[in-house]
Amino acid sequence: MAVISDHFVSRISLGTKMETIVRDSRLTGFAIRARRLADSSISKVYFVIVEDRATGTTRKRRKITIGDSNRFTADEAREVAAQMLQAHAMGDDPARERKEKKEAPTFNDLADSFVKHYLPTKKARTAADYAERIERRLRPEFGKDKVAAIDAKAVRDFVKAGKGRPTDTNRALAVLSSMMSYAMEEEMRRDNPCLGVRRYKETARDAWIDDLDMPAFLEALENAPLPYADLLRFLVITGWRISEARELRWDVVDLRRGVIRLSDTKTGAQDRQLSEDAATIIKRRSHVAGFVFSKTGRTMLDAKHINAVLKQVCLSAGIEVITAHALRHTAATWSALAGAPAFELRDTFGWSTLAMANRYVSKAERLARRGVERTASAINVLRRPENTFNGQNEKNLESQ
Repeated sequence: MAVISDHFVSRISLGTKMETIVRDSRLTGFAIRARRLADSSISKVYFVIVEDRATGTTRKRRKITIGDSNRFTADEAREVAAQMLQAHAMGDDPARERKEKKEAPTFNDLADSFVKHYLPTKKARTAADYAERIERRLRPEFGKDKVAAIDAKAVRDFVKAGKGRPTDTNRALAVLSSMMSYAMEEEMRRDNPCLGVRRYKETARDAWIDDLDMPAFLEALENAPLPYADLLRFLVITGWRISEARELRWDVVDLRRGVIRLSDTKTGAQDRQLSEDAATIIKRRSHVAGFVFSKTGRTMLDAKHINAVLKQVCLSAGIEVITAHALRHTAATWSALAGAPAFELRDTFGWSTLAMANRYVSKAERLARRGVERTASAINVLRRPENTFNGQNEKNLESQ
């Protein structure tokens, strides 16, 4: 026996022996084993020796490994040994607990099961979005972690790290929360560590093309390459989501009735009415099979290329660079300004509730209010001493 210390461990030699075991003189049951390996190197592993009562007065002795001396200092190993021995004395089984912990599912295991068994129950587009965020944001962060060990602090640290836009992190957090709820159903853990974790504040993105910029935008579109230019024209007058337009196929288009039957949108199956201009854009495509907005109909346009063309159009027009989704805002805003009520906006743009439609109605009312105030201020029929519109009146309007 000896006092097992780092200095002592470093000096252990086997001579001609293949293996030797040294017990610690300070903590009964704590020991280290040195063993010669096939390459003549020596492994040194800490372990504890416990005795289990078998039958009657018979006791069964067994060893429980702590770990290699390269991973633990002598003091660290002794502390772990003391905890194991105390747990054994209380009737627990440290070896079983270590085995269960080792065999406990990791986040990667959870992700595999979630993708295989849960995502097929979601809409195809939602499932694809979840799978993409799992691979891009969640596996790199939690992959090898035990599912049961992921706590609220780990989730908060993930959010705080903010690898990506705040909205992207919020969406990734929502996916993680769904995965943890699934883990609870599968009895991989008892709670959802995402509950109560604060998300980033999101602000509505209201970029749109107004009546001052629209002529320049349409003029610049004349020089954009086909079929990208026609797809952008279609988006700006229909307000469709870019994914809906990219995936549009000829077999769901009924030009005679002016209707398109979409079987899988964000809010379910929908019949979309076509304006004459939208129908004209579709009719002038050079092919009548496959994807409508495509060079040959065989493959859909790449979203990155669409946004690249849109960026170039904006630069050529001398207006603020916007995204394809801003064209949806543009169509909805122009429709509201033209007097469309909330119910019509909801049905036209495929929203499931009136909440989003009411946003555009309110926006149109604010813009109209600004217009009448500008007119009244410019005429100044009450002959105020000075024009005050750009002062307090404008501040009041901006705050509405």
